[in-house]
Amino acid sequence: MHDRLAPSMEAQYSSKDRIIDAVLGLWEDVGGTGLSVRTIARAADVPVSSLYHHFGSLEQLFVIAQDHARLSAAAWRDRHLHGLQGARLDAMAFAPVFAALVDDWACAQRRLAFAWREGQQLAVRDPGFQEGAMRWTHMWVDMWREIGAHFGLEDSGALTARLFDSESFLHMINWRRMVDRAGLDEFARGWTAWLCGRAIPDAPFRDFARAQAQREFPALPERDETAGRIAAAAAAIVSRKGAGSMTHRAVAAEAGLTLGVVSHKFRTSADLMRAAFDSLYLGNVPATGSAVAPVVDDHWSLGDLVQLLQRSAASAGPEGLTIVVARDPSYRHFAAQLRYLRGRTSGRYLQAFLGPDHPISELEAALFSGFLAGQIRAQLAAPGYQSPDRVHQELEQLLALIARRVVSP
Repeated sequence: MHDRLAPSMEAQYSSKDRIIDAVLGLWEDVGGTGLSVRTIARAADVPVSSLYHHFGSLEQLFVIAQDHARLSAAAWRDRHLHGLQGARLDAMAFAPVFAALVDDWACAQRRLAFAWREGQQLAVRDPGFQEGAMRWTHMWVDMWREIGAHFGLEDSGALTARLFDSESFLHMINWRRMVDRAGLDEFARGWTAWLCGRAIPDAPFRDFARAQAQREFPALPERDETAGRIAAAAAAIVSRKGAGSMTHRAVAAEAGLTLGVVSHKFRTSADLMRAAFDSLYLGNVPATGSAVAPVVDDHWSLGDLVQLLQRSAASAGPEGLTIVVARDPSYRHFAAQLRYLRGRTSGRYLQAFLGPDHPISELEAALFSGFLAGQIRAQLAAPGYQSPDRVHQELEQLLALIARRVVSP
């Protein structure tokens, strides 16, 4: 029989746990940008001095909270790996496993899912958090290699980890639960077909969702030149520093306008935030047309795409947009567009690599978009891990797999 901890030790232990739990809850509910010691202490119902006593600094608290979340994620991973113990299955059976894990992670493990995204955002803002971000990346690559081994797909573990990064992020956005889940199944079947060199299946739920997204594209407000300038400045701040850094005063300085002008055009913080996300949204989601754009010129190369991904990784704006829409129901009108109007530009790149004689489907354009988004996010959070050479190798590997389905009868 073990002796109970002394009351003072129990109090110390529980207050430390409450602080970590408060950080995880705040990451899920409001995001990490702008969190203060006082905000966290109030959420944990402990004195500010308790936070410094246990962690020394806010930065160290975030490091430890990230470690805690990653250990919990590893336990989640291990439970699912145990469920596959001894299984040796046909490669096409991988699809329902991928879909089930994305759904469980994004929905049932929502707090941990937000913690991972906040870890990525921390790494973008502060290189001191990049080591933690790389640990997340290594964990997912290892997980998908181990899972893939049960289906003969272990060699594509890194590729699947990139898609898991992207698709689990978008699956945190709730549009229509039944359609989202069915569309995820179709997405998983398409990815598995690529890995196995099979023909891409139809995706009727995703076709329906894409058509609805085009019909329901939100009517964005018309703004005069000054208001447009303010919205662009707000979007620039969100891209560089995150949503929590966007204030009327910061936007005024960014736009080169007075605080009074900004406050007159956008009276509340919510109005200003909406303007920022409208601007970001217009820059990242096509309003109309097919998800597959015209083919780029014949001189387009894999090296060009690697460079493009590196440039795209310089802005965290799209990441901020996605996480806010996932977190805040008031932005739900963006949900279908972010989830289902994907692939227009990425499809153009893929078509260029495959050639005009091998047309690609809307699902394939979305798959390639998802893979590239995972690449960009990995470079944002852990540039030391996802080097240009590694990106090039992974793109070559994926394109070789896709080409098999192109030449297959």
